[in-house]
Order: sequence, then C-alpha cells, then structure tokens
Amino acid sequence: MYKIGNYEFENFKYRPGHRANYGILTKPGNGEWGMKYSPTYSYDREYDVLKNFSHPQVPKRYEAGTGRGELYENDKLVLKEYYIVLQNFEGEDLVEYYKHKGVPDSSEIANVVKYFVSTAEPLQYLHSKGYVHADIKPGHLILNSATGVVGLIDLELSIKEGELIKGLTVEYASPEQKRMNDLLREVTDDKGEKAVLQEVKIDGKTDLYTMGLILFEVLTGKVRAQTTQLPIEINNAIPQKLNDITLGLLEEDPSNRIATVEQLKTELSGI
Repeated sequence: MYKIGNYEFENFKYRPGHRANYGILTKPGNGEWGMKYSPTYSYDREYDVLKNFSHPQVPKRYEAGTGRGELYENDKLVLKEYYIVLQNFEGEDLVEYYKHKGVPDSSEIANVVKYFVSTAEPLQYLHSKGYVHADIKPGHLILNSATGVVGLIDLELSIKEGELIKGLTVEYASPEQKRMNDLLREVTDDKGEKAVLQEVKIDGKTDLYTMGLILFEVLTGKVRAQTTQLPIEINNAIPQKLNDITLGLLEEDPSNRIATVEQLKTELSGI
C-alpha cells in the first residue's frame, strides 16, 4: 500500500515526464489519479490556476505538496519531492500518435479534423474564462483514440489574457510570446514590465498559433520551423480547405490570424 498526503492507493505506475516525473496512482474499483513530482519544481501555481476551471477535458486538481511531499510504500519512505495529484487522462500525445500511425492519408483526414475540433472545446472554455493556456505543445494534448476526445493538460504556464508570460517553450511559442520574452530580458522593474505589456499583448490568438504548429506537424510529420513548404505540398492528401486553415493559424501577425476558437471550429466543420 502506498500513501502520499491524503491519498492511499495500491499501485504506483511510473511514467517519465517532460519537466518532472509522472506516476499513476491506482486503486482498483476507484479509478486512477495522475501525480507529477519534482525535486526542485513546486506545483503551487498550477494547483491555484486549476481551481478556476471545471471542464471534462481539463484535469481536476486534488492535492498539491507545498513542501516536499513524502511517498510511502508500506510505511517506508520511497520519495520526497514536490508533487501535484490530478485527474489522469488515459491516451497518447496527439503528435506521437501520428508518428506511430504515420502521416494521415485521405481516409484519416476526417479523424484529424475530429480530434482538433475536440481540442478546441477545452481551449474555447479557457478563453471564455479570460485565460490563455500559453504552452500548447506535444505532450499537452492527450488523445484517447477510443473516444476521439483530447484532454488539454499542464496549465502551469497559463495566464490571464493581457498578463506577462510565465515562461515559454521556444519551439512551440507564438511570435508575440517570443517578442515578449526578448523584451523581458531587459526589464528590471515594474515600470519596465508595464512598458512591455503596452507593446505586446498575449491573448487567445497565441494558443491558436501553437494549435497551428501542432496541426502542421500532425498533417505533415514535419516541424514547421524545419521547412518552408506548404502542408499540401508535403502531403497531397490534405484538402485545400484544411491547408488554408493551417496557414490561417500560422499567420505571424496576430491581426491576420484566425481570430477565435469559435471561428476555428466553424472552419473545421466546413471541411
């Protein structure tokens, strides 16, 4: 029997994670929980952010170790790290799923569209609450291929619209995130931060850009930064409409980008 904080469970299945480690806590007959843990990184902010949301495709929060939590196996200490206990979403990283399955052909395009419509649902919910995920990337979109539902996870860098970013993953950051990050390197006080906010605004269009990067990668098997080709030039199974949607998400200037998740859903439904 394992125990951490208020949770007792029979099994602890270890899975390596991208920032910290990830384990699954299982209690037969009572479901599963996910647990992220790290020797150096506190999950207090993510725990606090998640209290604002209640959506079936956004993980519920259960408990966070504000200090180093102690994991016991049969009363023996086996782990002492920061942690957060969350709803576990079964499935596979959406990009990894297509790496294994292969670049989608014409018979698979309908599923790609369905999965991205599903991804849009929790994103639309976040935006309706005035939040930006600000860190959409492979590993944060979890596809349950049996149901076609995609879970949106890892909200530790989420911000309210118009706030300063809390960090970024450069490979999947929007142009405005990169611009803000560059400006913040020179900032030393509150006045400087206010000046940055006047110059760069982070809103839902940032998430839409990164959705475009993921869509490009799923459709082509290539990372956008590594090619100048259009999606349809790489994979001729892509319908012209879907090619145009991908490029509409990837507009460098936010004012030219697909503006809202609602618009994205409408465009996808027209394929």
